[in-house]
Amino acid sequence: MTIRLITAGVGIPGLLIVLWLGTPAVGAVALVAAGVGGWELAGMARGRAARPYRWLMVAWPAAFVASGWLVAENEAEWWLLWSVAAVGAAPAFAMLGTGHRSAFLYAIAAGPYVGITLAHAPILRSTGDGGSWLLLALLVTFAADSAAMFTGLAIGRHRLAPRISPGKTWEGTTGGLVAGGVAAMTLAAVFDLEIAVGWAVVLGVVMAMAGTLGDLGESAFKRNAGVKDSGILIPGHGGILDRLDSLMPNLVIVYWVSEWSAN
Repeated sequence: MTIRLITAGVGIPGLLIVLWLGTPAVGAVALVAAGVGGWELAGMARGRAARPYRWLMVAWPAAFVASGWLVAENEAEWWLLWSVAAVGAAPAFAMLGTGHRSAFLYAIAAGPYVGITLAHAPILRSTGDGGSWLLLALLVTFAADSAAMFTGLAIGRHRLAPRISPGKTWEGTTGGLVAGGVAAMTLAAVFDLEIAVGWAVVLGVVMAMAGTLGDLGESAFKRNAGVKDSGILIPGHGGILDRLDSLMPNLVIVYWVSEWSAN
């Protein structure tokens, strides 16, 4: 726990600096995270036949984020992401054609999932109130995750998905949903974002749910691979995906909610 707290004490201020620096910094960090996340999934993909495709699991998500970065800088349109999806799909389905279904699923998780979700980070930062919305995404996800963990430890009795993540409980999940709603409502008011109080609460609850599903999804991949953590990059926390699994789907949700609320 001490190592986790030290890492968080260093990482959180670092993330705040990245947000303050703007779209280029967010894009660069997201690009690195996508490549590392893809590498972690490639490492979990079992079987020698998957090894030749490791380049795909790294390059595909990185290409998505690079495309999103270009969209954020008004250097490209959204169609570029669809083009990246089409180009990467060819070798991915070739992998499926060889009968290696598990490796195919890891490739899909690396490309369309990790890549597209992280591509929304620079795009979101480039919008008018993007810094505040992105900070809301980070803080609400953190609040929901922390509340779920501490509530589960305190009163958790009924397991949510024992075969995938034995530590998660319905009680903890409920605590996370409540914390997500309260955090989103509070931060939307503090940052003066263009969203009604009721909708802010709904947003926070949906983010808490999406974060839980993202965490469970990554846990399912780790359990299939027979590993405890996705990697060892972050001391006390595991790999990049272990830290971003809850945040990634919320980047997409928050971006589109910010677009909807601005209209």
